[in-house]
Amino acid sequence: MLLVQRAIDPFRGAWALPAGYQELHETAAETAQREVREEAGLEIEVLELFDLLRVETPGRRAANLAVYLCRALSPTLCAGDDALAAEWFELDSLPEPLAFANRERILAPLARDPRYLRRLQAPSMTSPTRSAATETSISYRDAGVDIEKKYSAVERATESIRSTFTPGVVGDVGAFGGLFDLARAGVGQGLLVASADGVGTKLEVAKRTGVHHTVGRDLVNHCINDILVQGARPLFFMDYVAVGTMAPEMVSELIRGCADGCRENGVALLGGETAEMPGLYKPGDFDLAGFIVGIVDPAKLLDGSRVRPGDVVLGLPSAGLHTNGYSLARKILFDHLGLDVGDRPAALEGRSVGEALLAEHRSYLKLLWPLLERGAIHAMAHITGGGLVDNLPRVLNGNDAQLDRTTWTPPALFRYLCSAGNVDREESYQVLNMGVGMALIVDAAQAETIVRELRAAGEAAWRLGEIARGSGVVRFTR
Repeated sequence: MLLVQRAIDPFRGAWALPAGYQELHETAAETAQREVREEAGLEIEVLELFDLLRVETPGRRAANLAVYLCRALSPTLCAGDDALAAEWFELDSLPEPLAFANRERILAPLARDPRYLRRLQAPSMTSPTRSAATETSISYRDAGVDIEKKYSAVERATESIRSTFTPGVVGDVGAFGGLFDLARAGVGQGLLVASADGVGTKLEVAKRTGVHHTVGRDLVNHCINDILVQGARPLFFMDYVAVGTMAPEMVSELIRGCADGCRENGVALLGGETAEMPGLYKPGDFDLAGFIVGIVDPAKLLDGSRVRPGDVVLGLPSAGLHTNGYSLARKILFDHLGLDVGDRPAALEGRSVGEALLAEHRSYLKLLWPLLERGAIHAMAHITGGGLVDNLPRVLNGNDAQLDRTTWTPPALFRYLCSAGNVDREESYQVLNMGVGMALIVDAAQAETIVRELRAAGEAAWRLGEIARGSGVVRFTR
């Protein structure tokens, strides 16, 4: 957070947010840009505005802009106007006292919403020397994926989605899987859990390698994990394959992969759709999506309500990128480094680029079902797009997850991508799973027993952190 030290009364010498009155000729965004420029010497791009305080002032608009999310465009801070100093602060280490009485109301959206917690790179006050090879930092946005716009799109559609809710719908938008209570709907008994997903641009790697059957298994396992975290046993799966020009061998391999994943997990491949759409897809292009339905005993539903301060967070390893972060990975490996799928850089420890990228998305169903059956897990988070930073908050029940990044070493592929692409550390833990495929939240008294049980089953589980009172966010202690 950018704060300035006030040079004028009231609160002279106290730290406060850059803020000011909105002139009649200005939009709110223009006010934000002007105030930050005048008080901190910083040029910004305004991403979002919120918490506008209504203040009636002659000759100005009736609003006093209090908080805005922005991206810094210039490299240095230089206090000016009515500020004595300007500095960046972490949200959990703000100076005291702060010169705004409505502190909690201002900070509440930041504490609740993962979008605001993603640390936008603050301009460095120094200019460390870097080699030419590492000078460029590659971000997810550079690879063509804008996480903030994704969240914005869902947020804009939320009211439309809610308007469709019938009596059987349980919960709200944002869970790993959608819940539907048959009893509430008057059509039976049981709580259905459903999810839909795709494989993303991992399909581009499959196309480059000519290996098409593994992405079907990826898709099934991803969908299974998404409902497993709510305690659901998967019942059936349906697939959707779209192509530009029908290629029977390729399509059959895609479907075979889905069938393999279903059979391995005791799930019925109930049906699907294969669509040939020339003009929308080019020859050789294809897409793959999946839809799963499971069932859970309402008494065993995992919805985060059992999570308490003092609980322990356990990590289970991923097999690789799973099905997220491929746009960034392809940008770094293929575009930036000029590698091909058959290349074997030493950093990948013996694997080719194609082998590392096509490592299959794990299913955690068989491993975790015994723990779920006996109620040993308080909550789970499937670590997919958004990484630990965005996925764990979905099940924290308003608490914080304090995680220690020194408790595990990200696998070779992640270290290589982050080093070669000079990926910002904080972004890497939001874009990639960094070697953590599933996070479990368990009672502290049972944590060591559960770790031993998982290790006895061949799983390299470890203690990742703990739950503490807070506001529902992930905080890295190291």
